[in-house]
Amino acid sequence: MKKISIIVIIVLISNSINSQITMDVGNQSSSWGSTNAVNVIDPSTLGKKKVELINYSDIEGSPYNSPKWSKGFLYLKNGNLVKIDRIKLNMYTNEVDYMNSNNVEMVLEAFNFKRVIVMKQEDTSHIAAIYESYPDMFDASKGEAFYRVLNGGTVQLYALEKAILKTGAYDPLLGKDPKSFYTKKFYALTNSGAFSPLKILDRNTILPLVKSHQVDEDWLDGSRNKLKNEKEVLSFFDYFNTKKN
Repeated sequence: MKKISIIVIIVLISNSINSQITMDVGNQSSSWGSTNAVNVIDPSTLGKKKVELINYSDIEGSPYNSPKWSKGFLYLKNGNLVKIDRIKLNMYTNEVDYMNSNNVEMVLEAFNFKRVIVMKQEDTSHIAAIYESYPDMFDASKGEAFYRVLNGGTVQLYALEKAILKTGAYDPLLGKDPKSFYTKKFYALTNSGAFSPLKILDRNTILPLVKSHQVDEDWLDGSRNKLKNEKEVLSFFDYFNTKKN
């Protein structure tokens, strides 16, 4: 195992983030990074060979974050970094599916990860999405799930885009119970790293968690921001994080 220092400056592009953010994907110690030495390990030493417990071809829809493979960086909780050319996130089973160096499909569960960076398929020098692993707020029995990071800063908003399996009534023409995946979005936030699931988006839920003051409520009132949706929350967090700096 070779220990090296990686400094890869890439640009985070997201519909939820208006500014460009540079980050060092070699750093594990902070959200957006500075130089750090990490162990880059061979993906063939990880995970287990995928076993199809569910035949997805019989189910309408998809449990994956994307129908196509993407290049990615996997930050393990043991401090190691794995660079993989083809990964997909299974948002139903909370697993990373990836192809190892022997072209064998493997899986590794979300609780192994601190962070997963998925690169754009059309331009692998740019980030498509960043995910971090936290307890699955939809189904606690499934351990940890992949939450998409929606902004940088001390206070961050996360989205769990959970794939949920729905089983319909028995169809005599098909001779089976039809099944389909649908996606439901849940939210959480972190304040200086402290993770808090959000039952709903509103002022009464969010303001106590970020330890706001009257000046923050005045800003919300002046902006006519009710913290009722993702766009409003991200706008407030952008103001709040800038104020803290």
